[in-house]
Amino acid sequence: MPSKPTKKAAAKAPKNASSVVPFAQLDPTASKSFESMEKIMSSTKNQYEKITADASASSRQGMEAFIKSGNILMKGTEQLFKTIAEIAQESTQRNTEAMKTLMACKTLNELTETQNRIAQESFDEAMTTCTKLSEIGIRIATDVFEPINDQVSKSIKKASESMAA
Repeated sequence: MPSKPTKKAAAKAPKNASSVVPFAQLDPTASKSFESMEKIMSSTKNQYEKITADASASSRQGMEAFIKSGNILMKGTEQLFKTIAEIAQESTQRNTEAMKTLMACKTLNELTETQNRIAQESFDEAMTTCTKLSEIGIRIATDVFEPINDQVSKSIKKASESMAA
């Protein structure tokens, strides 16, 4: 069975909408509580908006660094392929000259000496080419990661500063 309201509770209960008493009038400290709650909610909203704005800016800057790195990689790769094409063309010319030189030999000893000399020159040229391509590759890699490294450094610095604050 439902319990009947007491006389005291019935007397405090509103009879119609116009007789509703605001909570702040029933408890004088309620308005201060509401004000402090409003301040907390406002500051939390401001912090959230700042965090989302910072995250958005950081993402945008990260993508810009990534795009910049991609452009550097494309240009570097283009230069690398041009260098490889030049090396291949020079190698073809050297091989043609070597073949002409070997065909002009008149004795077996002259052929052997010429072949040894050409082999040594080819080995030296191969080492020079490998060094050149290696240097180009290292330079490209360094240039490509520079924008990303800068962005990561900025992010770490900003995070460190915000943690210290």
